[in-house]
Amino acid sequence: MVSTEGLTGRVILQSSPGYDEARRNFNGRFNKFPIVIVYCEVTQDVVNAILWAHKQQLPFRMRCGGHSYEAFSNVDGGLVIDVSGLLRLEINREAGTARIGAGFRLLPLYEALWNQRVTIPGGTCRSVGVSGLTLGGGYGLLSRLMGMTCDNVLEVEMVTAQGKIIRANDNQHRSLFWACRGGGGGNFGVITSFTFRVHPIEHVARYKMTWNFAKIENVVRYWQTWAPHTDARLTSVLLLRAQNRDLISNGVFVGSEQELKQIMHPLKDATRPKSIEFHTTNWMNVVHIFKGRQVVQEKFKNSSAFAYDPLSDEAIGILIHNLQTAPGPTNLVVFDAYGGSISQVPTEATSFVHRKALFMIQYQSYWHEDTEADKNIRWIEKFRESMLPYTHGAYRNYCDSKIPDWPSSYFGENLTRLKMVKQMYDPENFFSFEQSIPK
Repeated sequence: MVSTEGLTGRVILQSSPGYDEARRNFNGRFNKFPIVIVYCEVTQDVVNAILWAHKQQLPFRMRCGGHSYEAFSNVDGGLVIDVSGLLRLEINREAGTARIGAGFRLLPLYEALWNQRVTIPGGTCRSVGVSGLTLGGGYGLLSRLMGMTCDNVLEVEMVTAQGKIIRANDNQHRSLFWACRGGGGGNFGVITSFTFRVHPIEHVARYKMTWNFAKIENVVRYWQTWAPHTDARLTSVLLLRAQNRDLISNGVFVGSEQELKQIMHPLKDATRPKSIEFHTTNWMNVVHIFKGRQVVQEKFKNSSAFAYDPLSDEAIGILIHNLQTAPGPTNLVVFDAYGGSISQVPTEATSFVHRKALFMIQYQSYWHEDTEADKNIRWIEKFRESMLPYTHGAYRNYCDSKIPDWPSSYFGENLTRLKMVKQMYDPENFFSFEQSIPK
């Protein structure tokens, strides 16, 4: 039995009560068995875990929300360093900043920030960890106005492979700071806190449109030329559901409902939705509306790509064919509008490279029985491959183990510099996992 001497925080062994809950993956498709899970409560617990991993020479992974689609934040026969207990929060509303512990999940973070009527442009899923979200880029319903989540980071605190605590920002460890804004988690060290720029927010407006599936060609053709170029205060999402189910578009606008109705006129007039709703509300209500249901170990396979140009009629035809031949009604494709503040940041300014995309495409498949896994995974892979002539790259935060050229897909022309930063801060490749930055 491995000795846990030197580990601090809450240590969970395979024989400990609660082990099965502690080892659980967000994606129920995976079933991994770490030897030790340590829940870090202060930064020193992270330091001690890194030193312990060196001494024991065991594989290890870092975990915050545990939402890695391919369970890269878990490991068989090793150590999981869980930072979800790092929940320190210091908001300076006058300075417009907040120091946020790396363990926060989005819903409690949004709630804490809302008490001061501020926010960050993060994602929507309630249990996503702020660390993984931010380090891979970070997209959500405020991104076209406020930028990617990583664009709002002013500083990171990190524990290095040597167990040293450093801070990276525009003045010190600048290359590391650059890499931590889009280069993905788990590559250079363990992040223990972020300093963010926060934004005042209170009242917003939202919309929901629906169409019959038969209108998909017209809806896609128009939405993709409108959503990335409309008022940056509006972030729009389009859901294309399989097996002839209704199409849905949702969006959030930081402004009045009357302004939103005017902005929506072109999409409404061009596509003639069968239903349309507008609501005036506050940001926290929007968070709760879009947070999704609490899911325990749902089985899924997701992938992604970016559209840098509008999809051609041929591409739209392939899209429709794949949706009509999906294994089940829970399969879908989601388009997330880019443009606005996302595209105003130069491609090389942060390590998140896909600034010029018009929108991101998410391919999603869900199932319950293990016997359904193969056909759903094949559908996702076939779908992604069939769209390759019309798309670019993939999103690091929607990791996909079946993408053969994943380093260039995730990081594009920023990969070379990311490798240089890896060599500078982790020359021994101590932080290594299935899709870590290659040396």
